[in-house]
Amino acid sequence: MVVPASTTAVRIVAAAVRGMAETVLAPEDADHVEVVTAEVGNNIVTHGLGAGEACCHGESFLLSIMVNPQCVTMEFVDDGPPFDPVSALPGTPEESVARGGGGLGLYIMRRIMDELSYRRVGGSNVFRLVKRGTARVSEEDAQ
Repeated sequence: MVVPASTTAVRIVAAAVRGMAETVLAPEDADHVEVVTAEVGNNIVTHGLGAGEACCHGESFLLSIMVNPQCVTMEFVDDGPPFDPVSALPGTPEESVARGGGGLGLYIMRRIMDELSYRRVGGSNVFRLVKRGTARVSEEDAQ
């Protein structure tokens, strides 16, 4: 997907990604995928591309989603300044409280996702996240 650089677009895409994740993962795991999609997308928009709520002159980022019965894999690609979220020090809940909130995105991602990897390819950041979870059991299978 090509995602326009706006927080509104990120919210819409995060909900769509959750819908895809729900087809193979338990609801709690699908929730985690949605939260992380929104967090990474918003960080790209506000910090990497500097767009904030308004779309920034046609700026966008790419999001690839791979869904299989065992996991959901997301890969975010943006042309912002180099930033390795895997190596960066995450904030802690205590630091967030001391600051008055915020700054927990990396902490949350590391707690709820199973794999995170980063690489710089040409002029692009490539951030890959994997959520493995309990396979969703359909109502038919449960009976």
